[in-house]
Amino acid sequence: MSRDFRLYLEAQADRVEMTLAAHRLPGRVTGGTVGPRLVRFFLDPAPNVRFASLRSLADDLAIAMKVPSLRISRSRDGVVLEFPNPAPRPLTLLGLLDEVMPLPPETALLGLTEEGAPLLAKFSSPSVAHVLVAGTTGSGKSVLLRGMALSLILGQHPRDLRLLCIDPKGRTFGTLGDAPHLIRPPVRDVREAIEAVQSAVRLMEVRDRRGESRPHLIVMIDEVADLVMEGGKAMSYALTRLAQRGREAGVHLVAATQRPSAAVLDGVLRANFPLRLVGKVTSAMEARLASGRAGTEAHLLQGRGDFLAVGGGRPIRFQTAYVGAEEAKLAVREKWGR
Repeated sequence: MSRDFRLYLEAQADRVEMTLAAHRLPGRVTGGTVGPRLVRFFLDPAPNVRFASLRSLADDLAIAMKVPSLRISRSRDGVVLEFPNPAPRPLTLLGLLDEVMPLPPETALLGLTEEGAPLLAKFSSPSVAHVLVAGTTGSGKSVLLRGMALSLILGQHPRDLRLLCIDPKGRTFGTLGDAPHLIRPPVRDVREAIEAVQSAVRLMEVRDRRGESRPHLIVMIDEVADLVMEGGKAMSYALTRLAQRGREAGVHLVAATQRPSAAVLDGVLRANFPLRLVGKVTSAMEARLASGRAGTEAHLLQGRGDFLAVGGGRPIRFQTAYVGAEEAKLAVREKWGR
């Protein structure tokens, strides 16, 4: 950390403490962390200071610190103030993979947590099984999906794990088509995509009868709303069947959408995603729909790969690791020689 940046952090901590004192809510910044996109300050408020009173000062603190946004939350470290890093650093998927390889079986790399630890998702775990990815345009959904798929391709052998990638816009999985893990090239046509999902359901039913679960098949769908709108009730039924019964047969679903409303995904389907990866959304109501719980404040996320992983425990904030389309294509060829 440079001397200038250290002085910047010290000045920001002073501004926080002075602003709190001016509002008769004394507190002290006791430490913090600096991530690729976010700076976190740990705040120790006086015993008589209520958390609700601190949260009401978020805008005033942001103005005093001259930052575009500030989020106040609670964690095991106490009260946490989060604001954008003025000198953001790139976080690359391939660089992060070098640190965590070899990956455990059936595991995808999601990114880096606020504490600086790699965040992994093991699909064979009941707490993961199926994943719903939500966020507006610019939230980083496509980069997250591509990174998950590439980490599975580079970290797993095709005899153990296969992928079915559905990409109506052709921007997410198109350059991964050389990977031997794909059971067919990335699907763009909506009608073919509907047939592919129904084929996955039939595979699940056959495996159920035979008591089989390998190789694991992960069905990854970008813009699942397009499929549901085109396929109607039949498509919704097929997706729901996969989400309800797929895990025991080794079939897993990753579905991404901008707005996981009831008009796109019915309540039964949404309820069968144990893990939600939520990027920036437009309102607190959409944050609740996407995450399945209230109070996540996903509408205050920064976008561009700033996500929350929402499962059985407390939400985990993480930054997705970036990988470009052509970079992903080259990585597949280097790994598998195709």
